[in-house]
Amino acid sequence: MRILSIDFSIPYLLKDDNYPIGGWTVQLSIWLRALENAGHEVALLTWKGALAYVGSGQQIKLIETYDPAHGMRVGKYFYSYIPKILAATRAYRPDIMIQGICGVHTAIMAFVAGRLGIPFVHRVVSDMNVDERCKIGLRFYEWSAYSWARHRTAAFLCQNEYQREKLAALFPGKPIHVIHNAVVVAEDAAAPLPRVERRYVAWLGVFRHEKNLPLLLRIAQELPAVKFRVAGMPDRNVDQSTLDAVNGLRHLPNVELVGYVRRADVQQFLSEATMLLCTSDFEGFSNVLLEALATGTPVVTRRPVDPDLIVLRHALGASAEDELALSKSVSTIWDMDANEYNAVATRCQIYVKANHSPTAKARELIAALTPLIAKSKYPGQPL
Repeated sequence: MRILSIDFSIPYLLKDDNYPIGGWTVQLSIWLRALENAGHEVALLTWKGALAYVGSGQQIKLIETYDPAHGMRVGKYFYSYIPKILAATRAYRPDIMIQGICGVHTAIMAFVAGRLGIPFVHRVVSDMNVDERCKIGLRFYEWSAYSWARHRTAAFLCQNEYQREKLAALFPGKPIHVIHNAVVVAEDAAAPLPRVERRYVAWLGVFRHEKNLPLLLRIAQELPAVKFRVAGMPDRNVDQSTLDAVNGLRHLPNVELVGYVRRADVQQFLSEATMLLCTSDFEGFSNVLLEALATGTPVVTRRPVDPDLIVLRHALGASAEDELALSKSVSTIWDMDANEYNAVATRCQIYVKANHSPTAKARELIAALTPLIAKSKYPGQPL
């Protein structure tokens, strides 16, 4: 199978640069590598100049398109972006196209796929993309483009059952598949560190509104005896309430702001934590959650962002119903008996290895895509 996707952040991820990386970018990179390892051909459309920026030796095939820093605000889509993506796609001759993140690029990829007679599949990357919150943060033309594209997708790939149920109501009869996120765990991965070697509560993410840093600030204020280490950097369009919360955290004696943690250092940061605290208002399926569990670090999260309730159902930490319960859960795990804690840590790592391997998720993905290619307008024909 020949698969083409698009993402403008993966070059920064491959370079491990000091750049805010979203969850879809991380997940897409895992998918592409897993599909390549399974014998499929994959490539990624990205920005002009990315090949020189990243350098040689990368497993992911990058195809340059356009420079996003140049062009008129809306007109650039028609005289530059669409023609260059269409030309690059035609030259690559994919069997199917996949895109995540809601916006104009969803429509561009759906349009290009339609012109070339191949299926277009959209990966939903946040719960807000399937309900009334979908329009938040989108300009009118961006929402119009995204809405148009959703009606032209051959199928949706969801992260959880909530997303599937919402889309099934909106698009009855359209194929909708739930494929949980994957995480890479080495076969010789170290056993989880014991409780005695874990000394802080970890928070990791991009500083933006939906991550709810004001809630993190309140919890840190309520628990002065608990040590917090907060890793991340502001989003490019960070809101003022988030900035105020970060400033408040900076002045607490039990909080250390460690800045951006490069991908190469994420595992160590999480493995030495007593727990990962998630304060987000909404997610889809947090990569950080899986990365923490892979190191044997329990997760303390809010119930609405516990994906398909895996933390609750598999006893992988705490899934709190409200803010008060979230704060109490932090205290409970912080003060947990060492033997009990170590058993939880072991359970976390075992769960991830058994349920979220890239190899298994690649098989699920191919199973979802294969029927779409078989029914495409020009199956097996050169573009």
